[in-house]
Amino acid sequence: MSIATRKEREKAEMRSLILSAAHDIFKENGYDGLNIRSIAERIEYSPATIYLYYKDKNEIFFALQYEAAAAKRDHLLPAASIEDPWKRLVEFGRLYVDFGLKHPDWYDLLFLTRAPMEHIENQECWSLGMATHAFFVETVQACVDGRYFKSTDAATIAYTLWCHAHGLVSLFVRERMRMYPPEERGELARKSFAMIVKMAESL
Repeated sequence: MSIATRKEREKAEMRSLILSAAHDIFKENGYDGLNIRSIAERIEYSPATIYLYYKDKNEIFFALQYEAAAAKRDHLLPAASIEDPWKRLVEFGRLYVDFGLKHPDWYDLLFLTRAPMEHIENQECWSLGMATHAFFVETVQACVDGRYFKSTDAATIAYTLWCHAHGLVSLFVRERMRMYPPEERGELARKSFAMIVKMAESL
């Protein structure tokens, strides 16, 4: 192994270590509790070392968001192989809800945390998320073209379906379902999605 190759591997390993620590701190303390010093203390390095790899807290946060977006894309990917647009749409929605229930911290990072957004449109995470959303909208359009919906307003149908899925996942992620027994919360979210699918047929 060449010196250059070894250095690149060591750099990648250090970035991974920093992001892993940042992810843990975010889960424990949220965005406001995430800072360079807390990450440095977690991995037992000096804050100056962190700055060799990331220029500031926001760059670390954007890197975490990209990991979350990539994880979501990979979770949704099986739906892409389904030829029938209606079955593809239903499976996409089911997988979307499933991702949020199984990975609440990733979902929180992507959609719920109030963090600076002024530069996120220029980040790789934004492009990846937009590509995933475009696939969803294209699937809805294919369902419209196939007359699975009464309406031909694909944009509004897609937005409505996404709002419902996002809402029920958000209630779960932010623990706003405490009035229900813990063992029933995930199942309620899944049943709610199945119900909106039935309702969507009349849109």
